[in-house]
Amino acid sequence: MSRYAFPPGGLPGQDAAPDGRAIFTPAYAFLPAGTMRDIVTSALPGWESTRAWILARPMSGFAESFAQYALEVAPGGGSSAPEPDPGAEAVLFIASGDGRLTIDGTTHALSPGSYAYIPPGTDWAIVNLATGPLCFHWIRKRYRPAPGLAAPRPLVTHDDAVAPTPMPNTDLWAT
Repeated sequence: MSRYAFPPGGLPGQDAAPDGRAIFTPAYAFLPAGTMRDIVTSALPGWESTRAWILARPMSGFAESFAQYALEVAPGGGSSAPEPDPGAEAVLFIASGDGRLTIDGTTHALSPGSYAYIPPGTDWAIVNLATGPLCFHWIRKRYRPAPGLAAPRPLVTHDDAVAPTPMPNTDLWAT
């Protein structure tokens, strides 16, 4: 069991109600984990042994400028050219499993809690070298330069490398 959220996949039991509880409005969508099953996965071009849940995409009514996927990569799967848009920047967050990320020829080990920022136009690849699935969130957005600031460089870090910041007036949770 991972401490990070990820779709459960699989199929509901035969005694489960066939209706979902997903809610779509012009401003947001609410997708409970129970609605993210095998029947709603997608295959992405250029990815091997991988299934994806499309959580948000441009023009879906609430996510006009980014896309968010939850990907489950089987052992040996991945992509040597995952990003089809050279103008897109990306964030990867590993929810469970282990893998290897290569950014411009530099390799990084991935484990639950790993985080990577990948600037636009960057050559990158990801592969699952473990015996179980590699599950991660991939957020893609067209890069928009900020006047007066240099373009960001790739960053790979881990949740454990950053001290949690407690939320104001509570000792129950932190970010």
